[in-house]
Order: sequence, then structure tokens, then C-alpha cells
Amino acid sequence: MKTKLIITVFLLLTKAVQAQTQTYEGLQKINGNSSNVYYSENAKDRAIKISTDVAKAESYFQKQFNVKPNYTLLVLSPADWKKYAHPQAIYGIPHYLPDGRLVVASENNDFWKRNAPPIAQLPKELAEKMTATYTDKNGEINLTNAFDLLAIHELGHAFQSAAKTVSQRNWLSELLCNVLLHTYLADNDPKQLPYITVFTKTAVSSFPTQRLKFTKLEDFEANYNEIAKNYPDNYGWYQCRF
Repeated sequence: MKTKLIITVFLLLTKAVQAQTQTYEGLQKINGNSSNVYYSENAKDRAIKISTDVAKAESYFQKQFNVKPNYTLLVLSPADWKKYAHPQAIYGIPHYLPDGRLVVASENNDFWKRNAPPIAQLPKELAEKMTATYTDKNGEINLTNAFDLLAIHELGHAFQSAAKTVSQRNWLSELLCNVLLHTYLADNDPKQLPYITVFTKTAVSSFPTQRLKFTKLEDFEANYNEIAKNYPDNYGWYQCRF
């Protein structure tokens, strides 16, 4: 038993070291940043924006929990996503990996677009809020600002790992990270809070039920990996519920 435990610890440490020493060929690095931040070609501005929010959130969380997380922020194009993201994660879904990779997309994408509620089908009040919050310079609904902030949710998983918390439920772990994201924004950057609250409230009330294979909390727990892998829209619906 002790031998197995030692081997497991060794493998985890090895993965952590590999993540820190990985070169991320083809990516650019933001120099002078206190954390490791890499980005795809033409994604520097996005990387700076996202990493700035993440760094501020990290400082805030450190004061609350007195631990320092291990992570490398990757802001990736579709091509680089195939190299450095989780192999089963579709492009656009933010995620944190055990080796410390915190992965987000550098471009607007089909996953974000198809989960934007159709404005014409929404009640007037929700339609007005969605339009006011997410309309981009081209006059289209764009959820980029919302998904960029989900990097802070993923940072919450990095803090969970650093604190060595053992979650008894997957849904509880996800809920905690959503609470951390909301609390950080409410306390430090309330102007950005609508980016995550308006979309989630709208999605919960308007998401087409025919696109949901799973809806119960016990379903999420029992089929966590399957939902994330095979039903990403359904997974996103759960996150909005949380």
C-alpha cells in the first residue's frame, strides 16, 4: 500500500514538473508576468486581458486561503488547442488540468455562439439585458467577455488543488468555483459582474429542453465525465444552474 502511494505521489510530482518545464512550442510567452502565460499567434491582446483578470483574482484568493496555486495559463487558437488542451475538450470550453494547465480559447467559436440565446425568442426584459450586455461592435451578440471570465472559475480549481481539498461531489467543486468567481467580481470588479450573471440567468430560463439529455443533480454526479466530453452544451447548462 505504501509503495503504491509513493508511486502515485511521484507521478503527480513528475506531471507538475513537466508542466512547469514544458516549452509550449509555437506559443508566445508574456514576459515579466508573475505567472506562466502562453498564447497563440495574434492572441496577445486577449492573453493580456485574460491574464490580468486572473492575476488580480489570484491575489485576492491568496489573501483568503493563504495558498499559492500551480498553473500555466494557455490562451489558444483552434490549431493550438489540439496540441495543448485536453484531447476530449471541444474548442471554447475552459478547463483546468491536473498538471496545472489552465486552458481558454483565444477566439469566438461555435460552442459560444450556439449557446447564446436567440434574442428574438426571449421575453422583452431578458432580450434587452442580453443586448445591452453582449452586443459587440458588429451589432451581434458575443459571449467572449463572459467566457473570458470563466478563466477565474478555472483558477478556483487550481486553488482547490493547492489547498489539497478533497471534494466529495463534482457538483460541489463546480459550485465552489462559481462562488469564487462571483465573489471576486462582486468585491473587486462589479462592472464585469453582468457578463456572467445575465447570460447564466437567461440560459437557465430559455435553454431548449430538447437539447438536454441530463437535468438532475444526481445525473451530473454520476455522468460527470460523459457529460463534459459528449454533451458540452448540457454541461454548460449545468454550470449556469450552479
